[in-house]
Amino acid sequence: MLKRLSALLLASSLVVGLTACGGSEKSADSGSNQSGGKKVIKMLHWKQSNINTVLEDINKQFEEKYPEYKIEYITTGPDDEYKQASRTRITAGDVDIFADLSGMRLSPKEWTPGAKVPDWQQWIDSGLIADLTGQDFIKNYVPSDIEQAGTYNGKVYGIPTGKVVMSGIFYNKDIFAKYGLEVPTTWSEFIKLNDTLKENGVTPIGMAGKDVWPLKLPAFGLQAHILGGGDQEKFIEGVWKGTSKFTDPDAVEVLEKMKTIQDEYTMDGFMGVDYGTIPSYFATGKVAMMPNGSWEAPTVAAANADLNFGYFPIPATENADVNKALVGKYDMTWYVAEKGKNKEGAIKWLEFFSEPDIYAQFVKAAGFLPTMPDVKTDSKFFDEEVMPYMDGFQLAYEILMINRENVGEHLAAEGVHTEYLAPGGEFKTAKELAEVQQKEWDSAAPKQ
Repeated sequence: MLKRLSALLLASSLVVGLTACGGSEKSADSGSNQSGGKKVIKMLHWKQSNINTVLEDINKQFEEKYPEYKIEYITTGPDDEYKQASRTRITAGDVDIFADLSGMRLSPKEWTPGAKVPDWQQWIDSGLIADLTGQDFIKNYVPSDIEQAGTYNGKVYGIPTGKVVMSGIFYNKDIFAKYGLEVPTTWSEFIKLNDTLKENGVTPIGMAGKDVWPLKLPAFGLQAHILGGGDQEKFIEGVWKGTSKFTDPDAVEVLEKMKTIQDEYTMDGFMGVDYGTIPSYFATGKVAMMPNGSWEAPTVAAANADLNFGYFPIPATENADVNKALVGKYDMTWYVAEKGKNKEGAIKWLEFFSEPDIYAQFVKAAGFLPTMPDVKTDSKFFDEEVMPYMDGFQLAYEILMINRENVGEHLAAEGVHTEYLAPGGEFKTAKELAEVQQKEWDSAAPKQ
């Protein structure tokens, strides 16, 4: 899902466009840190309605408490458009505080020669991100969350605002009850459940293949519990060192199980269904299950307030104890720009945001699992369907995998890429895809 850093020339050309007219960004960009005698704090974020709304409200509360400040809340389109805007504004010193799409990740290791250095690390190494170490508000967060997602070289630079679960499966409790089905805890139980649904004329699974990336979501659970014998970091280090391969039995097993899900149990035509549509299939009972991120629970509930639904981890193996842990990532992370015109104001805002009652407003609206202790989500779905599976929570493969630069399309963006498997793709078997993946990995090896 992540694409590599755009060419410097493109970034330079966008500085003019963004500064002059705001491009496609939404803001009253004044180009100054003063507005009507108030000190302006420039905040950059992507367009996401639930988070935009709650941040606008928090900004209003901040301005009421600290009337000497004015927040200029700038939003752009998500993904590539946002990444480009971030790069441009940070380099130009034209932002004070901004959000990143996840926690710190993909930092090269000593065993990853030639690996691409991620944006956040380049910015820190270049002195463009403020060091937050020692700020009192950091104590409000879970120390392990700050350590895993906001710390670099022993210093705190980022504030991860929450975690999301990506590897679970939404299920229709009424359909399960109708056919006497229970939540599966092993792969064989999962297969039997799907077969029972098919035998009764029920389409087991709905997935959105048109956008491709949603196919990664169930794969994350398979990868976490299968690769490296349940140690995917060991597998990742191994492919760099040559002690593991994408053609190894565990890697092929992930592809084979995804092919089984796609070929045998997923709705017809799923490769033509977009992500925005798939929750309606589940909410209206057209499918019994929907592999998806925990963030979709509000969407499902809004589509059918009477739907009785739950959530369980995809059971990747025959070991029920191993299977019960969910997989996900740290989501939106705040950074303060070291070269921004109002660094002091940005830190003041982040201090305000980090007050437990303010943070609670945010995390409830965002649909995240909190990174602050004792903050409740007030969500029955999270409390009853997600939290029981959070012991042993693991980071997803795409968060841990450090890719080789210029790797081929069948491994790009840290993905498993089961869209290339037949019938939607060119490869008839998982082994064929695995062999191409290994060749692309070898071809991208840095020259000695």
